[in-house]
Amino acid sequence: MEIPAGMKQAGWELLTGIYPGEQLAALQQATAPLSQQTVEAVRQRDGAVYAARNVLQLCPELVTAWRTPTLIRFLTGHLGLQAGLVRALYFDKPPEQTWALPWHKDLLIAVADNMPAAGYSTPRPRAGVLHSEPPLAVLEQMLTLRIHLDPMTLRNGPLQVITGSHRTGKDLIIHGFPEATITSQAGDVLAMRPLLVHSSGRSDPDCRDHRRVLHLEFSGVPQLPGGVCWHTFIPVLAAS
Repeated sequence: MEIPAGMKQAGWELLTGIYPGEQLAALQQATAPLSQQTVEAVRQRDGAVYAARNVLQLCPELVTAWRTPTLIRFLTGHLGLQAGLVRALYFDKPPEQTWALPWHKDLLIAVADNMPAAGYSTPRPRAGVLHSEPPLAVLEQMLTLRIHLDPMTLRNGPLQVITGSHRTGKDLIIHGFPEATITSQAGDVLAMRPLLVHSSGRSDPDCRDHRRVLHLEFSGVPQLPGGVCWHTFIPVLAAS
């Protein structure tokens, strides 16, 4: 896999070796309580968790456990010194419980109330938290870190991206841009813009490997336009 030159043009970058053994184990342990949850935010089947929302509330250790000097420098370098963590999700493709997602962009943010505002879609609840599609300028100042808790291989439904597609705004444009399939080691971090078109397929039928991902979304905008408030905003530089 050829790694692109940088976030500005490509919309994604693989940061390798961010979490060595002990730190990686701490993140894995911090997400372990999800398997014991029976709330709406955690989706599981036959005891296998395959997706979770509201992860910062369900696993509060993650508010600080993700922090490394390298990632803090990366985030503040791309989003500015006021950057903050605004949402956390969790994904897995457990053996015999695999799934797929078609090409899409991540256009929703978690907000604090359902008051309508110009440029935003009507807030709708997802697992008890309101979500809305904000103005383009908000999404352009966001960055996602996907922390890989397991290796992501060609066999366990790796992420596919359309390199450079974040530059088309909210439009889902696939043709005319190169496609890349991303593989990684456990402890690597994929940084990507939410406006980047991405998808993932199912794991191979005989694959027994998990593909756990901690998905953290950050914004460089502490105060949203139009009087809208983030549901959660935790400054990146806090306690760093």
